[in-house]
Amino acid sequence: MASFIRLPIADAVNTNAPIDDLLSSTTTTPPTPIEAIPSSTTGCPTTTILAPSATKHTHTVIFLHGREDYGSVLAQYFFDSEASDARTLADIFPTIRWVFPTARLRYSAQRDFEFSNSSFADVLRGEEIISQWFDVWDIARPEEREELMVEGLRESVGDVVRVVREEAQRVPLERIVLGGISQGCAAAVFALMYSGMELGGFIGLCSWLPFQKEIENLLGGSRTNKDEISRHIKDILGIYPDMDAALLEQADAGEGTTTNTTEVLNLEANISTLSINSKAANKTPLFLSHSQDDETVPFALGEGLHQTIEQLGFDVTWKEYEDGGHWINPKHGVDDMSAFLHKVLNI
Repeated sequence: MASFIRLPIADAVNTNAPIDDLLSSTTTTPPTPIEAIPSSTTGCPTTTILAPSATKHTHTVIFLHGREDYGSVLAQYFFDSEASDARTLADIFPTIRWVFPTARLRYSAQRDFEFSNSSFADVLRGEEIISQWFDVWDIARPEEREELMVEGLRESVGDVVRVVREEAQRVPLERIVLGGISQGCAAAVFALMYSGMELGGFIGLCSWLPFQKEIENLLGGSRTNKDEISRHIKDILGIYPDMDAALLEQADAGEGTTTNTTEVLNLEANISTLSINSKAANKTPLFLSHSQDDETVPFALGEGLHQTIEQLGFDVTWKEYEDGGHWINPKHGVDDMSAFLHKVLNI
């Protein structure tokens, strides 16, 4: 079992510090602690968890942070947002366990390009390694150099599915909600489509859909079942039905690597344990929102995500706001998410 340290909410923002420093520190445990867990079973470096304030744990929400962020930082600020009655989502849903994984550190091609052309190139060496679910050349124009996304998405899909599997040992899949903000949402929605998991719900904020045009072209813009969607996502990520056998043969012949074979096999195994009724319609309901004044991810990209996901046959609740920037809308965001969770989880 993974070890963990309980941190007061005010200190959780610092959990991206070296884990040895965290484990050697002593803190006072609050009534509803945030746990910073160095994960040994998923690819995520750490997972920050806000335990239910109620005695009983009935549901889990897994929420992914954006690019260059950490699960601990998102956990800190996520609950700063309040509903119209001044309650946070943790206050409104005391039986929910909130899980905030952290992305792996990955190379950024765009940053490397910028830094290598800077007069401070020597000083900036190493700064092209950042926390991100997958590499992207330009978030405002994600269709540019899309090939950069493939490797990270393939790894992150496996990481996210494994986090869901861990939580499914505590509560049933229909009581788990997956989601994220910005790049975290993009990775999470790919994991949802790839795996065919039927969850209690999905919450996505201020995001976009990687390979949107390719997905639309492959599907012809028609509604389809999750088995077909999964197959198309595998095509995009370069994982094919016979890939496991091919990789094993290459490894035996010394032409491939054990790491790649293991990663693919583990990913397929994790997905197969969670996918049920694979030919059914897309049952996971989604909540998607975006503010028109978002300066990080253009509003049009959020609309594109909404429209494409809806065309795929998912039940989507879409909220657009005039303001709020690249974050939860300050006036209606928590109220709208709360209403969605009440509806789909029946709590």
